[in-house]
Amino acid sequence: RVHNATSFMVVQAGLAVLLAKLSASCDVAVGFPIAGRGDPALDDLVGFFVNTLVLRVDLSGDPTVGEILARVRQRSLAAYEHQDVPFEILVERLQPTRNLAHHPLIQVMLAWQNLPWQHDGPVAGLELGDVRVTPLPVDTQVARMDLVWSLAERWTEKGRPAGIAGAVEFRTDVFDADTIRTLIERLRRVLAAMTADAGQRLSSIDLLDAAEHERLDAWGNRAVLDLPSLAQVSIPALFAAQVARAPGAVAISCGERSFTYRELYESTNRLAHLLSDHGAGPGQRVAVVIPRSAEAVVAILAVLKTGAAYVPIDPGVPAARLQFVLADSAPVAAVTTAEVRDRLDGFELPVIDVDDPALAGQPSTGLPLPAADSIAYLIYTSGTTGVPKGVAVSHRNVTQLLQSIDGLGQVWSQCHSLAFDFSVWEIFGALLHGGRLVIVPDDIVRSPEDLHALLVREQVSVLSQTPSAFYALQSADALAPELGQQLKLQTVVFGGEALQPHRLATWLHHHPGLPRMINMYGITETTVHASFREIVDADVDSSVSPIGVPLANLA
Repeated sequence: RVHNATSFMVVQAGLAVLLAKLSASCDVAVGFPIAGRGDPALDDLVGFFVNTLVLRVDLSGDPTVGEILARVRQRSLAAYEHQDVPFEILVERLQPTRNLAHHPLIQVMLAWQNLPWQHDGPVAGLELGDVRVTPLPVDTQVARMDLVWSLAERWTEKGRPAGIAGAVEFRTDVFDADTIRTLIERLRRVLAAMTADAGQRLSSIDLLDAAEHERLDAWGNRAVLDLPSLAQVSIPALFAAQVARAPGAVAISCGERSFTYRELYESTNRLAHLLSDHGAGPGQRVAVVIPRSAEAVVAILAVLKTGAAYVPIDPGVPAARLQFVLADSAPVAAVTTAEVRDRLDGFELPVIDVDDPALAGQPSTGLPLPAADSIAYLIYTSGTTGVPKGVAVSHRNVTQLLQSIDGLGQVWSQCHSLAFDFSVWEIFGALLHGGRLVIVPDDIVRSPEDLHALLVREQVSVLSQTPSAFYALQSADALAPELGQQLKLQTVVFGGEALQPHRLATWLHHHPGLPRMINMYGITETTVHASFREIVDADVDSSVSPIGVPLANLA
């Protein structure tokens, strides 16, 4: 009454708030039927004159409940003034994009009845002289829209309000019954909040109850999010610690070539000094244009040791993308190999060969360690939605991510392009935990059978794969079961695309217990991975890709 709003307007506003919060939209349209008997000449005429009106509610600016009611009231009264305009004419004039999958303009309807005979007992039935009228529900078994709320005010025998009752009709290919029950409860909660305090803002209306908040805390892995993080250090600092711990351990294997941690440390120091002589340092960028190889890892670590950020560029990219990335990132130098050096012809920047003979004269001692908050790398997105953008990630972000890894000295595979941030996880997951990094050549990556054999031969314990690549590997494993039993895999990490758990049934059958199958989710901006979920046998009954809970210390 204070806001001159009817019960219908309050329910309209509540439904608009619910839809806005669920859809993260501030522009909500809801349809509602109206009797269409505004002309007194129709009072004594029997017939169906119902029309559909569209109420479009603007919820921008985080309005208060009172302001929302005022907007709904204004729009409702304006709609009533034009209630005789047929809905079909409205659609014809507005010409919305048509889709056979849903109704034009609106997909949600609110049907409101305020006559007491509609939903109450016989005592409240409508009487026409000696004729008694009661409603006869007609179940068409077909949903008219995605969602139809048919609500009515209830009344006592004495004509006093007794709440709201009704039913919700829904498309079963869009919603299920449990979801609808949840929506009903949330609408009730919204209406209770709105009537309790008309001064509160839209953003403060909570759709969730205490039990749902507790469930979110459990799903959100809040316990690990609150754990204190380890000391913030740079990638070279953690690598140096592994060198000191086990200098003679093998750090990289690539075909017949290998580096111990000491050899890798000294090689990267020499290249870092040479890069510094060409301007590499804090705040600068250095392009790394090298195929996946041991030399590529040397180049990356060397760039990081100068304090600069590395910009990985796959040598096989089209010339236009190569030109764009170099122009946009503005590196002070580029590191490459003789094999692909010609890709950099015509660019005005120093080009350093990772095997340059001048490296022999450079000192093998380390440079000052970079700050943890300095940029470690700049990786460019695919550009499928427009112009590629460079995503800058700090040392701290990488080292925090890798705190989630347990287990030292494992054997990691490196199967992905350096320009794909999955490679960051592979390279530093191994080298910052004293592991051995097995660099897989391109021809083997493309052959599931050869990759299967390499995993056995190198005794790889941690394999990171996109799901589609793993499905192919799974097929190769099924064709060579005896070889598959020799695998030493402890963990398989999925990333880069949605996982289909039901497609893992064959692998889980042949390899029960181990390896652990971990589905990880994240985007380049969140530093490779942000959440994880271990796949269990029960998951094979689902086609949904479970992304699990946040990794520790990444909130």
